[in-house]
Amino acid sequence: MSFTDKKLEIAIVGFAIVMVGGMSYLLKSPVQNAIKELEVVYEMPRPKSILAALFDLGDREISRDYKNPFEKKKADAKKAEAQAAGQKPAATKTAAKKKENSKAPTEIKKPSVDINVVGADENRANLGEDITVGDGNGNNQIAEDTSGNNKQAEPNKSALSGDQWRALLQAQPTKENVAKLIAAYESKEVDDQTFYTIVTDLLRGNKSETQLLGLMALKGAYSAKSFAVAAQYHDSLAPEVQTQVQSYMMTYAASGRLPYLMSALQTNSPEVVTAATQVVMQGYAAAKTGTNLSDPRGSRGDVVANSVESYSKFVPIFQQLAQSQDSEIAGLASAALSQIQTAAVASL
Repeated sequence: MSFTDKKLEIAIVGFAIVMVGGMSYLLKSPVQNAIKELEVVYEMPRPKSILAALFDLGDREISRDYKNPFEKKKADAKKAEAQAAGQKPAATKTAAKKKENSKAPTEIKKPSVDINVVGADENRANLGEDITVGDGNGNNQIAEDTSGNNKQAEPNKSALSGDQWRALLQAQPTKENVAKLIAAYESKEVDDQTFYTIVTDLLRGNKSETQLLGLMALKGAYSAKSFAVAAQYHDSLAPEVQTQVQSYMMTYAASGRLPYLMSALQTNSPEVVTAATQVVMQGYAAAKTGTNLSDPRGSRGDVVANSVESYSKFVPIFQQLAQSQDSEIAGLASAALSQIQTAAVASL
């Protein structure tokens, strides 16, 4: 089909375009005027007929609830006045009773202190319950206390309890308080368990000053238990404190304190047995050279004799320890035994 065959269709399309363009031009002005004159009403449509009377609010009653904001304050004020009026008679009765009590003599209450009695330390059984007697010249023996001085002293009602002593040293760890603790321990106002519990608390302190206070307490109470505590906590102390603890343990090599070492050697603690064996060996070597040991408790550096003869009593103990299953203890005991026995044979 060629162009000539579509003449009719082309004519119709062209006429339609001309008609649309003409109509748009003719209607442009009326449409714009209509839009300008258009009024938009935003009110809700209301019925204009007889039904409008159904929606009238003129004859309806409105429910109102009015509250006075000051009414509650007035009620609270009246209530407070009523309570005050009711309390006045009670206050009058209380004042009268106080007057009567003021006339009566007042009893003077005596101060009282609760005493906490603590049981004996179970670990003390490992160190022996005998009392060491020594005259400082090597004539030492372990004898029972027949004088009755070892009996527990009657509790002093004005003395501090064990918990109070412990709280005091925890709050104020000073030399003055440690000196008071030593005095109370010597006078039987503080028992073994309380004393050594406080000592171990001080030795466990993070500061070297606190650890030295624990050593100060041990120096005030020479015993097999004190030696054992020093040996057990030696490795956990500060280096400068360890040096002083070693010097303290060496003072047990004096003749008057050798029975404490004998008790320490018979404990079940490897640390205590090892430390006691080393002290015996070093003390025996010092005795052979004629070296005396100074007593740190003496303010003037009192000298304590250290004799070779005093160490012969360790032979049975070291013979038994040489058969120990602990190789380190058995080796030390054999060395100490050989040292003492060799010197005894040489002296013959």
